[in-house]
Amino acid sequence: MIWLALILAVGLAGALAYWQLIIAEGAYLGAPLVALLYDWTAEKYNSIKEFNDDDEDYCLGRPLATRLDGGAGVTILDVATGTGRIPLVMLRQPDFHGRVIGVDRAWKMLTVARRDTAHLGERVSFIQADVMALPFASNRLPVVTCMEALEFLPNPQSGLAELVRVLQAAGKKNPGRGWLLTTNRVGWEAKLMPGKTWSREQLERILGRMPLALISIQVWQDIYDQVWAQKIAPN
Repeated sequence: MIWLALILAVGLAGALAYWQLIIAEGAYLGAPLVALLYDWTAEKYNSIKEFNDDDEDYCLGRPLATRLDGGAGVTILDVATGTGRIPLVMLRQPDFHGRVIGVDRAWKMLTVARRDTAHLGERVSFIQADVMALPFASNRLPVVTCMEALEFLPNPQSGLAELVRVLQAAGKKNPGRGWLLTTNRVGWEAKLMPGKTWSREQLERILGRMPLALISIQVWQDIYDQVWAQKIAPN
């Protein structure tokens, strides 16, 4: 019986570790550990994710460039930029003429991003910072993106509110501004991350309480909902 109890205990500990470190990627153990786990895989991250340029252009680059109507002078803030996914996608769009600032807590991920975007010059820059307290004034950035990252924040709803805080509101003089692009994890893995993900109905309620309009939620990559919304100025 003692051996059986020991085997069960070891198995339970292994399952718990797999859940916390692999599926949840440290999300319940604090932001420093999340950043450390990403730093450990920084050099292999792009090969693990298997990004496809054509798919990225179709799902991210062209839709965002279209909404920005060329984006001359527009700055995109890419939160949790990782190895520079959004900067790389956007700066190969022929209709995008703005710049991208990438923010992440994981410095090795940013090291890879800086290396892989060095050929893009001054149109790309990176900042190491806490996503939960972005170093930007409110209503400052014309476009804010945050892909596949909300569920790994200490408080996803507060993190979403922080994205909206720094986002500039759209107006008559800047109709192509104020765009938010983010994701919410869905599928079976989302059920293993209670408090970190939302159902479609929960997400709609959360977004509805924020100063957002033109909200569009659509299934993306099977395990995510892709969220588009435009910030509006308060009455």
